Amino acid sequence: MKNIIFYIAICLSTDVLLGQEMFIQNTDNLKGSVKVMGKQYTTVYDNTAHRYRYFDELGKEIFLIKSEKAGFGGPFGTSFLSSWWYFDAKLDDGSIAVVYFWKINAIKDFYYIGVNYNKPDGTEYKKIKFFKSKETFFSKDSCNVKYNNNVFVGNLDSYLIKIDPKDFDGFGLDIKLDSKIDPYRPQDGIINAGEDYFAWLAAVPNGNVSGTLTYENIQNKIKGSGYHDHNWGNIELQKLFDNWLWFRGTVGQYTIIGYELNTISSRGGYSIPGIFIADSLGIIYENYGQNGIFTAKENLITDLYEKNNEPLYSKLKIITTDDFYIEIEGTEVIENLYLFDVNNIPVLPNLFQFSDIDPYYTRYKSKVKLQLPNEAILTGEGVLEIMDLK
Repeated sequence: MKNIIFYIAICLSTDVLLGQEMFIQNTDNLKGSVKVMGKQYTTVYDNTAHRYRYFDELGKEIFLIKSEKAGFGGPFGTSFLSSWWYFDAKLDDGSIAVVYFWKINAIKDFYYIGVNYNKPDGTEYKKIKFFKSKETFFSKDSCNVKYNNNVFVGNLDSYLIKIDPKDFDGFGLDIKLDSKIDPYRPQDGIINAGEDYFAWLAAVPNGNVSGTLTYENIQNKIKGSGYHDHNWGNIELQKLFDNWLWFRGTVGQYTIIGYELNTISSRGGYSIPGIFIADSLGIIYENYGQNGIFTAKENLITDLYEKNNEPLYSKLKIITTDDFYIEIEGTEVIENLYLFDVNNIPVLPNLFQFSDIDPYYTRYKSKVKLQLPNEAILTGEGVLEIMDLK
């Protein structure tokens, strides 16, 4: 029961990161066909790897990232426990906007949207709103998610994201996100642990944002840069991870994603680092796992977490044997959530007040330094998040 309660609290409170181009189908041999960029492919679902495989007309397997097929693909609510669509944007006026749509199955299905808006003068707005099942819609054959009049729909090239001011106290968005960078996933984007898995696709590593933002019921046109990823899995996050650090940002012409995932001891206690660097022409460099990539952390956090039951840091260094180096440092806290405080179950904080469990989600405005193999050094900015599941 403790694990079930903890899972509900974690999942209902988290506004993390990370996508999928096809959803899990509860079948061993689902076949079909799909057209991608004008070419027809046969699709076969691999129930072991939890992904679709694509074959050309000659039967040769083609490795590609196709459209974000299926809000929940096939039979609704199949073998995954959670799925979420995440978006953030750095606007031209210096503001940061974050939106995330969540669906979680824990005892029953829960649905919610979180928004977070931070202005350069320190003004902020944030809210998590829950929805009933009858108020939601998930397409079976496209990324088309609706919670009342709130919308997240797209196809990897372009997305429409709408937040209804009526649901969010006069705050709203009606924006278009047009990708500038091809989608990215490390290897097949899936972390497998036996029959358990967690998956991620950076559907839009970097894109142009345009549209309108409503604040205090006043609507203004906006432009900026944005990011979208999609995450899903069939297991509670705390049963795989102790914590993670994750960053996305830009440095000159380069788009950067960097992270370190730390698994729990019963899953090997591994540190899984990753790095992705791309420009408009394609991937410059990527590495994932424990082959030729190393991390170091600095700036121990001492003032954000009540129990400090594990060391967490706001500076991440990623070094590779190919002479790429990234240094990410959180400079300003823009969100710090005690996860038990933002769930929909008021009794949870009291249940765990005498335990060592102290789960937080923290987001920073961040600066980043990139050193290339030719020793050129570039600087930029982005968003750093810390997910603490212990």
